[in-house]
Amino acid sequence: MESIRFRVLALTSLAHFLNDGTALVYSLLIVYYHEILSISLVILGAISIVYTLLSGVVSPFIGDFADKHDLDAPLLSLGIALEGIGIGLLALPFVFTSLSLPLVVLGAVILGFGQAFYHPIGGEMLARAFGNNAGRHMGINGAMGSVGRAVTPSIITLLILALGDSLGLGIVSIYMIIASLIIYYSLRFFKKDISSTAIRKKNEKLDSSLKKFLIVLLIIVFMRNMFITGVTTFIGQYVFDIFNSKALVGLFLTIGFLGSILGQPFFGYLTEKKGGAFSFILSSLITIIFFVAFMLIKVNFLLSGIIFTVVTFAAFTAFPVLMGYVAQTFPKSFVTVANSYVWGIGVVVGGSAGTAMVTALLGLGYSLALSFWILTALAVVSLALTPLLLRRGKY
Repeated sequence: MESIRFRVLALTSLAHFLNDGTALVYSLLIVYYHEILSISLVILGAISIVYTLLSGVVSPFIGDFADKHDLDAPLLSLGIALEGIGIGLLALPFVFTSLSLPLVVLGAVILGFGQAFYHPIGGEMLARAFGNNAGRHMGINGAMGSVGRAVTPSIITLLILALGDSLGLGIVSIYMIIASLIIYYSLRFFKKDISSTAIRKKNEKLDSSLKKFLIVLLIIVFMRNMFITGVTTFIGQYVFDIFNSKALVGLFLTIGFLGSILGQPFFGYLTEKKGGAFSFILSSLITIIFFVAFMLIKVNFLLSGIIFTVVTFAAFTAFPVLMGYVAQTFPKSFVTVANSYVWGIGVVVGGSAGTAMVTALLGLGYSLALSFWILTALAVVSLALTPLLLRRGKY
């Protein structure tokens, strides 16, 4: 049994590494598309909105389908393969420059569709494999996602510098497709117990108090992720505006997102011991305090990277905190679909709304700095509402 659990942890961690490694690919490529292909930031921001909205809207349907069927391994690997295909398409604008805009749109849409799979399914698989000890293992798993998010921008930057735009991205595309096949063939043994409560019955309904709690949680998570994703989408351009170097952008993204590697297991363990509400409130508070410090202190590149590392230590912990919280709160037969709503609507669509807000503000002629301050205000409102999470069943 332990060897099976280790295999599930190892392979879902590989999938998380690959999946979250794609999270900053488009943010990084915004700089290249804008500087090399002269595509406007407003258009690139609008494309980001479309692909993240698609990911969020599709996620609940995938989660609902997954709860009713025993297809976790195929669905998980399919998502990774689609991400690889999306990155491959995002390489083509540098080759077919006359078709650059439609190719960026197509690649971003497929990338976004692929990103809808991992978090609800991976979270449910870990909750099923580890039960009451799922929190710390989600943290370990989430740390691998953070490693992917931290190192992938620098890997892509180095590949682009060494091999060129299209070939560098093409290599990343190929290795992701190959990895998706490895994940499928290595995880296809892991099945749900059909006689248990893991598969939802046709007429099974969620308790009304849990539906209300889910709505409250969605509102709070939605606003928090407007802030996090709105900042993340344009942080590369913000750093470029300050330090005027594309190479430093990739390095900053790697340094800045190292914090989440430690944050994921820390907050996963905290969720297991203190509960999801406590972890969520604490992580939100730390995120806001240090992001304000990041915006106020722009003395040098290294100091900015260190401060932003603390931001990501707390901010990018949604997987162990929220997925662990859902596993603690909802019946097993509703965990994947609840995960998909929290992640797909709260995290992803909320993030898309944040990107939309920044894009609109840029279109109106406001600066990135002012846009980031407005998003910070939303994060403060989200934090102010978090005590409502402690009133579950009293709405």
